[in-house]
Amino acid sequence: MNLVTTSYIEECGRNRELREAVRRSTYPPMYAECYQHLLLDRPLFVEDAAVRRFADDLSAVFRMLVSLPTRLFDGDLDRYCAAVGIADPLKDLMTRGDDIGAPPLFGRSDAYFDGKDFKLLEFNIGTELGGMDFAEMNHALLEVPAFARFAEEHRLTYVDTANVVAGVLHEVARRVTDADRPVVVLLETTGGIAAHHNFLSVQEAMIARGLDFRLGEVQNLGVAHGKLTIDGTPIDVALRFFAAGEILEAAGGPGLLDPILRAHDQLKTVLFTGLGSSLYNTKGGLAHLTNDRFRDAFTPAERVIIDRVVPWTRMLNSSADPDLIDYCRAHRAELFIKPSVGWGAAGAVRGSETTDQTWSEVLTNRTDGGYVVQRVVTPALEPVWDPDEPEPQGWAANWGVFVTPHGYAGSFVRALKPADGTIVTFGNKGTRGTGVFAFESIQQTPR
Repeated sequence: MNLVTTSYIEECGRNRELREAVRRSTYPPMYAECYQHLLLDRPLFVEDAAVRRFADDLSAVFRMLVSLPTRLFDGDLDRYCAAVGIADPLKDLMTRGDDIGAPPLFGRSDAYFDGKDFKLLEFNIGTELGGMDFAEMNHALLEVPAFARFAEEHRLTYVDTANVVAGVLHEVARRVTDADRPVVVLLETTGGIAAHHNFLSVQEAMIARGLDFRLGEVQNLGVAHGKLTIDGTPIDVALRFFAAGEILEAAGGPGLLDPILRAHDQLKTVLFTGLGSSLYNTKGGLAHLTNDRFRDAFTPAERVIIDRVVPWTRMLNSSADPDLIDYCRAHRAELFIKPSVGWGAAGAVRGSETTDQTWSEVLTNRTDGGYVVQRVVTPALEPVWDPDEPEPQGWAANWGVFVTPHGYAGSFVRALKPADGTIVTFGNKGTRGTGVFAFESIQQTPR
C-alpha cells in the first residue's frame, strides 16, 4: 500500500467529510443517474511514474500483438486466426476493413496490481470500451473541501480520459470535415443503446468537450451523398461500440457493414475503430506472447516487457502438449480458463472454485481452440472505508488503463470485496467503480 493511500485512510478516520467525500460530491446529471449508486467510497491513488510505465508497456504489447501474423505466421491471417481462437465467421468480418494490419492504438487494460507491477489480464483493443467518462468523479471530488485540501497537500493529479478521447475524435473527424463541432455517433447494434444506459453519461461528457455527440444503431443509419446519416444528420465519425459477433447475430447480418465501410473507404464518414482491431483483441494473442516456443521471435527488450506485465497464458486446443494438460490438472488452484475471444466473465472458470473432476472435464471439453488457460494474479487489496462501517475493508481492484496514439490516457478502477466474488466486473452486482489520482514518486518515501 502506498503512503498516499495510508494517509488517506488515516485521515478518513479523523475526518468524516473526507470519508463521505464520494457521497457528498455533485455529479453531472447523467453521470449521477448512471453511476452514483455504483461508486466506490474513495478514489484510488497510484504513483504517476508507475502507471505511465504500464501505459508505455501496453503500447509496446499492442505493437507486438498486431505484429503476430507477420512474426509467427508468415502474414497468413487464416493461420493466425485459427491459432488465437477466432472462428471463420468472425474472421471474415474482422478482415473486411482497411485496418487489418495497422489498427490505431486505442485500448484499455484489465489489469491487477500485485504489489509490485501491473499484470495484464486482457487487453481490450478497439473503441467499445467502458469507463471513458469516469473522470467526472475526479472533477466532482475536487469540489469537496476536505478532498480538495487532501489533493493539494499530496499534489494529486489525474488524466481526464474523456478529454483525451474527445481530442482523438476531433483529430479523426478532420479527415472528413473542418467543422468545430464534428458529428460523432456512438454506434451500436440493434437494442444496444437501450441495453447500456451508461451511454447517456458518455454522451453528456463528450458534448461537454465540444462534440456533437449522438447515440445510434446500425440498422437506423441512412446515407446521403455518400455520407452516413442518423435521423437525417450527416455523420463525420462513427465510433464503433459493436463487436463482430453482435453484427453476426443482428437482423441483416454482415450486410449491415456495407454502407459503413463504403462511407469510410470514400472518406465521407470515418469508422473509428474498424473491426480489424478485433483481430488482436484476444487472450490468445497474449498466450503467444508468453509461450516459450515463440520467445526468440521477440527482442530482449520486448521479452522484458512481456515478463513484467503478461501473466503465464497458454492456448487450450486439441493439439495442446499433453504435458500442458497434466500441468493444468496438477495446478488447478493457480489457474483460470477463459474464452480467447469475448468480454466479461462469460465462459470463465476459476480452478480454485471447482473440483478436480469438474476441472478435468472443463480441460477436456475446451480444447477446441477457443479458450486459454492463464495463471491467476492475486491483486494487492485496496483499503476502502465505507462511511457506514466502523473500519476499512480490503477490495480487489481491476485497473482500466487507457492508451491512445498519444500515450497514457487516464485510468478508472472497478473493485470488488473478495467475499463477494473473484471476477471484478460490473456484471457482478457487488462491483463498484472509481476514479484514479496520481502522485509523484517522492510520496513513496516516508518523511
